[in-house]
Amino acid sequence: MNMQHTHNDETAEQPAFSFTNVYQSFGTTQALDGFNLQGQQGRVIGLVGRNGAGKSSAIRCLVGLAKPTSGQVRVFGQSPWHMEPALRQRVGYMSESGVPILGASARDLSAFSASLYPHWDRELEHRMLERFRIDPGKPLKKLSLGQQRTVALMLAICPKPDLLVLDEPAANLDAVMRREFIEVVLTLVAEQGGTVLFSSHILSDVERVADRIAFLDRGRLLLDRDTDELRAGVRRLRLVFTNEAPANFQTPGMVAMRRQGRELLITVEGYQETLVNQLAQSTGAHVEAQGLGLEELFIDLLGSNRVAA
Repeated sequence: MNMQHTHNDETAEQPAFSFTNVYQSFGTTQALDGFNLQGQQGRVIGLVGRNGAGKSSAIRCLVGLAKPTSGQVRVFGQSPWHMEPALRQRVGYMSESGVPILGASARDLSAFSASLYPHWDRELEHRMLERFRIDPGKPLKKLSLGQQRTVALMLAICPKPDLLVLDEPAANLDAVMRREFIEVVLTLVAEQGGTVLFSSHILSDVERVADRIAFLDRGRLLLDRDTDELRAGVRRLRLVFTNEAPANFQTPGMVAMRRQGRELLITVEGYQETLVNQLAQSTGAHVEAQGLGLEELFIDLLGSNRVAA
């Protein structure tokens, strides 16, 4: 089973999607503020940010539900608002609410969707219904929230799209259900290939699925790196000075700094092992490097200790 279909060479070379200097305003609220992001085909990109960071605004622009105030959005080289029907069929979308028509059953919704999408995967539909113990004849309003969201995911994935867009798909689910839900996405991505844009404010969810992570804050892209590169290149450095730590301290790649008396705690991105000795020699401080999880990097990037770019 493969999400990729046969397209011309020109399409294959294009990114699956791109945002170029995108702005979007609602009255005095700036939802997107010069947002840039490109998603290469075959990648799983996690879009991470606090609630209100602009993730849903970006996704709504991408799937053609909203227009940016300025800038350019493209899906397989075309505008989301003028996509040909054949191209639109290549995009699957699950919204933040992620719950379809509550009065309809999974059977009703899948039958309707299958009539619109020529590549609808009946086998996958049955597997998802069985795994989450969903009665296909029951109205969605009689199912649990997790089952309702599974049906929404099923409707987005069963057409076998080349681009799958998931906006906070596991929001409001308990920890056990969220883990299983993410595992389903991970399994399907591995099976089907294609491109996925997956937004969440819960970084541990994205980390399980994404091979690339983009950090969004107040409508702007803060950082966009391969997940493995982030894991390898992020460290927290502890500098202990003989006297009080300097108030103004700079080093390449520094994204956050916290000062406590004689100590500086700095978070660096793009860490090289030679940095510890370099800093020890240049500052006279005792320097230690500590591993840092992506959750902590996220907090440092978006928190009060962040260093202005």
